[in-house]
Amino acid sequence: MKNAILAILLFSSTTLSAQKKNQKLDKYTASNGVTYNVGGEVELGNGSSHDGSFIYVTVAGIGQNVNDPAKNRFRSTGAGAVGKIKRIRNYNYRGTQGVHFYIGLGAASNYMLNVESAIENCEVVPCPEDGQPQATDKYDQLAKLKDLFDEGVLTEKEYEAEKKKLLGQ
Repeated sequence: MKNAILAILLFSSTTLSAQKKNQKLDKYTASNGVTYNVGGEVELGNGSSHDGSFIYVTVAGIGQNVNDPAKNRFRSTGAGAVGKIKRIRNYNYRGTQGVHFYIGLGAASNYMLNVESAIENCEVVPCPEDGQPQATDKYDQLAKLKDLFDEGVLTEKEYEAEKKKLLGQ
């Protein structure tokens, strides 16, 4: 009986701490100075991958390709698209914190937007190249690249290529 109660308490505390890690938000003020709201819009810039696709805008939910994460990226033809924000979530995954927007882009699929990384890489406008100072150095960018690789967003080949670019090799 004691073991059953202990197991229930352990499960409850784990569930509560997991819920705190992914918090639902109604609005979010991003590093580009824009306050985004659920039901509002976000404008995409240009994809930052070598082929022009969007590294930080990926298919979310049922439409995901688990075998080839690169196929989940929003295509380069989407530059300049405007998406409707359906949900905003604050996340904490393996020590990485950030904000994801779940957006509709007129297709059957929903997309997940890693908003701060997208802003830093001009996948969302306005972005640092629009005259705002860039807040991160190459080591912060390397850490973010590693997180994307660990999450399966980048393939090993893409990760190594982006890493070499950042290090100037």
